[in-house]
Amino acid sequence: MKTKKKIRVLLAGYVNNINAQDLNCRTLAMFLDKEKFEVSAFLVPQQFRDFDIGPELDGVNLIQLYRPAKILWYWIYLKGIVNCDIAYLPKGQKWRWAKFLCKLFGKKSFLTVEGVMDKETLDGAVKRYGNRNQVRQMYNSTTRTYSITKYMSNVNREKLGIRSDGILYLGVDYEKFKNSNHLFKKMGDTLDIIFIGTDIFRKRLIEYLDLAERFPSIRFHIVGGRGEDIYSTLGRSPLENVIVHGMLSHEQLSDLLKTMDLHVFPSRSEGFPKVTLETAAAGVPSIVYSDYGANEWIENGKTGFVVDKFQDIVDVISKLIANPYKLQELSQNAVEMAKRFDWKSVVKTWEDTIEKIYCE
Repeated sequence: MKTKKKIRVLLAGYVNNINAQDLNCRTLAMFLDKEKFEVSAFLVPQQFRDFDIGPELDGVNLIQLYRPAKILWYWIYLKGIVNCDIAYLPKGQKWRWAKFLCKLFGKKSFLTVEGVMDKETLDGAVKRYGNRNQVRQMYNSTTRTYSITKYMSNVNREKLGIRSDGILYLGVDYEKFKNSNHLFKKMGDTLDIIFIGTDIFRKRLIEYLDLAERFPSIRFHIVGGRGEDIYSTLGRSPLENVIVHGMLSHEQLSDLLKTMDLHVFPSRSEGFPKVTLETAAAGVPSIVYSDYGANEWIENGKTGFVVDKFQDIVDVISKLIANPYKLQELSQNAVEMAKRFDWKSVVKTWEDTIEKIYCE
C-alpha cells in the first residue's frame, strides 16, 4: 500500500523564544499531526533563548539561527522555504525576502493577522515597516491571509484594506493549565486577583494598581514585567496588598492560578489575548475591555466580563465581593470556554486549512 506523502510545513517562528507569534508556532509544532505533516521551525541563538527545547518538540526539524543574525536570517529562511511545501509566516520578518523565495521556488504560504489595527497597533506597524501601504503589502504578501478573530478581520479590512481569507482561532494548551483543585472563596474570605503581562505600559498595569488602591482588602498579584522595578517605572509608591511575582514559568503560573479568583486584564489594544484562555483553563475568569471584540469568545457575565470603562471593573469587583459564590459559577463556565479552545481541537482547523492551501 502506497504511503500518503506528508506535507512539509515551515513554522517561521522561534520555538525557544517568548513572543506571541513564536509561542503560537511552538504550540503548532507540538500539536500538528506528525502522521500528516513534516514540521520545521526556527531556534534563536542559544545565548538569547528563553527556554530549552524539551521532548514535546521531538520529531520537529529545528533550524538554528546563529550570529550574526542580521545576515543569517536570510539563510534560515532560504533553508526553511526550500525544504517546505507551505510556509507559515506570522512574524512579518524579512517578508520581502520570504515572498521572493516562495515565488522563486513555487512554495505556498500563509500568515495570521494577530492585532486589531487601532491607532497604537498601526503606529507600531508603520514604525516597523515604513508606511501604511507597506503594512498592507506585508499582510497581503502570502498566498492566503487569515485573521484570528472575526472582529479583527472586519476592522482591519475597513481601516487598512487587509484581506482576510478566513478565521483561524488560536487555542490554549488546556492540559497545561487545567486545575482540578481550585479553592473557592466563601463570604468574608480575601479575594485574590491576578494581572499577567510583560508590557506593563501597553497592558495598562497602572490602571490595575489603581484598582488595588480602591480595594485594600483584596490581594492583587502581578506576574510578568521585564525585570524592572514596576513602581519606579510607573512613578507609583508600593502597595501593601500587591504581590509582585516577576516572570514565572508555565508550571509556576499554573500553580499560582490554583489560588486565584479573578484575572483583570486592562489592556485596550489587543488581538486575541491567549492569557484569557490560560486563566480560564485554570478556572479563573477574566475582566477585559471591549475595545478589541472580546465578546466573540467571552460571554459577558457567564464566562467572564467584557466592560467598557474603568468604573465597570470597579462595579464588577464590588458585586463579587458581596457575592463570592458567583465566582464558582463563573469559574466552571470559564473552564468550559477554555475546553472549546483546546489546541487539541482547534488544531484540526489549522490542519484542514494547510491541506486546502497545499492542494489549491
